[in-house]
Amino acid sequence: MLTFMALSRVGIEVNMHFSIDAVVDRLVRKGLLFDRAAIELDKIIQGADDGEFFSLLVRAGCIPERYSHDSREEKLYAKAMDSIVAESLRRIGYQAEVSQERSNSADVVAEGGSPAHSLVADAKAFRLSRTALNPKDYKIEALSKWRKGADYAILVAPIAGYPEGQSRLYVEAGRYQVTLLSYSHLALMIASESGPSRLEDIWMRSVEHESVTLSAPQYWSSLDSALRQALSWDQVNWTEARREYFEGLLLNAEAELAYFDQVKNDVAAMDRGELVDIAVEALKIDSKMRTIRARVAKTRALVNEMEDREQ
Repeated sequence: MLTFMALSRVGIEVNMHFSIDAVVDRLVRKGLLFDRAAIELDKIIQGADDGEFFSLLVRAGCIPERYSHDSREEKLYAKAMDSIVAESLRRIGYQAEVSQERSNSADVVAEGGSPAHSLVADAKAFRLSRTALNPKDYKIEALSKWRKGADYAILVAPIAGYPEGQSRLYVEAGRYQVTLLSYSHLALMIASESGPSRLEDIWMRSVEHESVTLSAPQYWSSLDSALRQALSWDQVNWTEARREYFEGLLLNAEAELAYFDQVKNDVAAMDRGELVDIAVEALKIDSKMRTIRARVAKTRALVNEMEDREQ
């Protein structure tokens, strides 16, 4: 069992056998309506013990490749990230809730600390196979507007879900005073038991950059340095805990690679008829043909009606 060695020193063992996708799979099999499944999911996340919850944070944000796009599983997994961020903020010491607003709002609202402050948070999940990491997809400017009176805004995603090199995203985050975090940062905040008050200096950071882009190492190194000081973590333990988070993320990636290897093996074992059916479905040929036939029928009906009117 993989553990955060630095976290184990304060009595926290990471239970890597507890995963959010297993919970999502179980709820989908039960056939619950989405809203009901989301409520059950939130209860399970809130009820997780420390080891289970840190396991969720290690793996959070990486949508399993076996989930079909726009499937119930994918949507429920994304919804789980809202609950994980809200529960993380509670365990840090905030009063936090998942927002019930459906659009033009952040995923989570929270308040706490002394002096009291409030923040909104957006939770992101991505597939590790995703190639385009465009700044516009993170909606930094929109998240800043979605504060709706809150003092601060944060965005949480897996570290692998952020651009690795130079990106405008990191400059925009500074400009709009939105703090970018990984799920591992939430784990370290919880483990520090520092509470909300010591985090306010992090949330209020606003960094203006002369360049239009900033490199990922520059952004993360600066943030980690500020967080480490705010949480009173020594450099050795911080580096060790961060390294083990990355190792956990790599294990996640290995599982996704194994899934695709199995898919390739399954395809190789198929007969010609099965392969043709898959190709036809993947290319959406039947759907496109139905659309064309419907358009032809409508066009013929239009022409016939015009001719009838002209008689």
